[in-house]
Amino acid sequence: MKINKVSIYTVLLGASLGLGACQDDFLETLPSNAVSFDQAFSSPAAVEAALTGTYRLMRDAVVNSGSGTSTDSYGVPHFNLTWDVMGQDIMANSNWFVYQYELDNKLPTYRGTYTLWATNYGVITNANYVIAKSSTVPNITENQSKLFEAEARALRAFGYFNLARTYQHTYLKDPNALAVPLVLEPTTEQSVGQARASLAEVYAQIVEDLTIAERDLIAARPAKSRINKNVAQGLLARVYLEMGEWGKAAEFAAKARQGYPLMSANEYKAGFNDFGNQEWMWGLPQAADQQVGFASFFSFIDGRYTLDSKGNRTYVRRGYNNIRANDKFVELFALTDARREFQEAAGVTNSNRYTITKFKDLPDLSGDFVLMRAAEMYLIEAEAKARLSENEAAQQLVYQLRQQRFTVAADAVRPTTTGTELVDEVWVERRKELYGEGFGLMDIKRLQKPLVRTGNHTAVLGTTPANSDLFIYMFPQLEITNNPNFGPQNP
Repeated sequence: MKINKVSIYTVLLGASLGLGACQDDFLETLPSNAVSFDQAFSSPAAVEAALTGTYRLMRDAVVNSGSGTSTDSYGVPHFNLTWDVMGQDIMANSNWFVYQYELDNKLPTYRGTYTLWATNYGVITNANYVIAKSSTVPNITENQSKLFEAEARALRAFGYFNLARTYQHTYLKDPNALAVPLVLEPTTEQSVGQARASLAEVYAQIVEDLTIAERDLIAARPAKSRINKNVAQGLLARVYLEMGEWGKAAEFAAKARQGYPLMSANEYKAGFNDFGNQEWMWGLPQAADQQVGFASFFSFIDGRYTLDSKGNRTYVRRGYNNIRANDKFVELFALTDARREFQEAAGVTNSNRYTITKFKDLPDLSGDFVLMRAAEMYLIEAEAKARLSENEAAQQLVYQLRQQRFTVAADAVRPTTTGTELVDEVWVERRKELYGEGFGLMDIKRLQKPLVRTGNHTAVLGTTPANSDLFIYMFPQLEITNNPNFGPQNP
């Protein structure tokens, strides 16, 4: 891998990767609107702009992905939708995301492999520079430097958590399994390719980074797109749940949601398009003058439509509109559950039966994208407490959530299950609460469950065994080729 420029793209640091030895080009030349690293670290305001640019990378088409950009490569929303269509509740009816839905997109030369790799390592690369250089910025205060480093550490942990779960099975299956290379220093032309680290090593670094971030960050922040103390606590809750650290998962989930009350049933049905929602802890904004039309999350998932006299659909949000809900999944919802956000085609039984109306883009295509909500924290704490045999506390947490989700109060019932049955009930509640938000396959992997597809699914029908290698990606071939230290390719 050769880095042709050490640059910032719209004040984005460093390229999106190639962690191999400095041989053949993996990275394309960055755009002409880039600025130098010297400028990026010339003042506290410049570092602030660099961090803002890093968040922009999380919602943009991948730069330097090794295969160019495409309609379905647009940062975090892309791989969250990927993880959902690879699960059992959401389907890709046609067009984009069909390969993901068919569990056929993991090959080392496939664009989706590069997209997931490059987006996350791009964030990590930028974070490494901020961590290494923020203390050397002219006229920066010790407190400013501490906050910049803490936020960058949380971003780095977020990237590695995504990578570890994409390119390996869950931590609890085998902590010693090889995951991804740990790159913790700024990448230069002299950088040596790193070998794959074990899941235990990667998760240790994630926990270290998030622990420092949670300690040093504060609740205040410039916008909800930025990581603050609550978000760092929420990320710790996610990570500890993955690691089976139930007590810590419950502790940090409870801390994280403080100040973010659950939305009402009416607010749930409002469209998931505004990160000003009181329950949203973290989200990515989308301005009208920056929207990317068809290459956007809402283009695929906003399923609202009208019918003409011949039964032809006209979608409210122009786009690909090709994501569907499985009929067996829809059957899990009571009619008075506000989360039953589906439009049903009368008389249709095939995969085109249910479109998803949970995510309603705004007329100017400026709908925001959700990354973390308080409801998830309730469900993390509920699962963790159920595993700790604190059944009443777990039941109460699920009940509190349901009380805010039903349009008829009497229909919000408290669970009566205990133990493993309660854990499974929480999982079903997660599916109903969080569909479309990136948890589908990741929960199946974390819980080491089989993938069961029945009803009107059209791909990979029946049961795929737990911990199937179909659930993990192969690594980009250029990374394997250019890094002699990398290690074995995934199956």
